[in-house]
Amino acid sequence: MNELAEEIEAALAEVFGKWELGLLARAVVIAEVLDEDGERTLSVITTPGVPDWDTVGLCRYGALSVENTGRGFLGDDE
Repeated sequence: MNELAEEIEAALAEVFGKWELGLLARAVVIAEVLDEDGERTLSVITTPGVPDWDTVGLCRYGALSVENTGRGFLGDDE
């Protein structure tokens, strides 16, 4: 899983750089994934070195943002 986290970190850093969003410090990616049988699972991946308590905090902050605005930080209007 560490190699996957490193690849996700590199991909996010590249995209953030391309869009001039700033330097990626850390991230939590929450993705719904379909397996080969069509079963849905939730995958939570952090960039390397993010402690569990920071993962929970980032997720809660993100959820509150979506609840308050109806979308994440970078919706269609931004």
